[in-house]
Amino acid sequence: MQNQIDRIRSFIAVVDTGSFTQAARYLRLSKSMVSIHIKALETELGVSLLNRNTRRFTLTETGEILYQDFRQVLMQLEQTLDKARLGQQELQGYLRLSSTSEFGEYYILPLLNQFMQLHPQLQIQYMFNSSIDDLINHKLDLAIRLGTLKDSNYRHRKLADYTIKLVASPLLLQKFSLENSEDLSTLPYLANSNLRHSKLSHDVKLNALFSQLHQNSFFETNTIAALKKMAINHAGMTILPQWYIKEELAKGELIALFPELPLLSQSVNVIFPYGEHVPRKTRLFIDFLKENIKLDI
Repeated sequence: MQNQIDRIRSFIAVVDTGSFTQAARYLRLSKSMVSIHIKALETELGVSLLNRNTRRFTLTETGEILYQDFRQVLMQLEQTLDKARLGQQELQGYLRLSSTSEFGEYYILPLLNQFMQLHPQLQIQYMFNSSIDDLINHKLDLAIRLGTLKDSNYRHRKLADYTIKLVASPLLLQKFSLENSEDLSTLPYLANSNLRHSKLSHDVKLNALFSQLHQNSFFETNTIAALKKMAINHAGMTILPQWYIKEELAKGELIALFPELPLLSQSVNVIFPYGEHVPRKTRLFIDFLKENIKLDI
């Protein structure tokens, strides 16, 4: 029975991740073992599940039908096992999650250490990533993301809010004359690609200004670490979370431009796959984050 379950898990993992290599990484097996599992499953069933060539594979018609059936069966099995574990004090198995590197360093890793001490039998797999796609590609249980969520294919829960600041270095500001917010268009702008489609203010004119600044920016990145480094080195002004630059603001390395600007607060969200059943380990970790994340906003 266990051999059959392992073979089915390998088949589902290959289809979900899109490759034997990714499936092997997710299952912590060798690529050859995953291939053996699927060949054994095909032999046992007497059907072909995958059409293979040197670069990719496609599901056969039978494979498509069985994939849906197998996935439902495995989900029901995992739900049953999870219910059976409800009486156990210790969480077991794997918890797979990701967050951006900066937020992870400041907030997630310290809390993750506490959670691991509370549940020493739980095995953690933690990745630094800012993409939402990795939730499916790497079979993550959850991902912590900052800012406006653009993908509705996942469930989410807000963990906290934080303020953002438009900042620049004192040396850069010496080169420009800023009397009002309209003068901001004269400064070089460092753009955060994660904010490209985000609404940053309820003020229509200000929001349009930021959209134009982003479009004309000479530097764009998806990491706030790079933005902070570039801003401190006088390369341009940028928008950063206040929790991430509180020390630089206190030291005067960065200055908040027009602090009265009506910039919208951003949110920290945890996203996780849709489904009737959310595993107990996932629920408890999300509750733990919600209770313990305290942002210096």
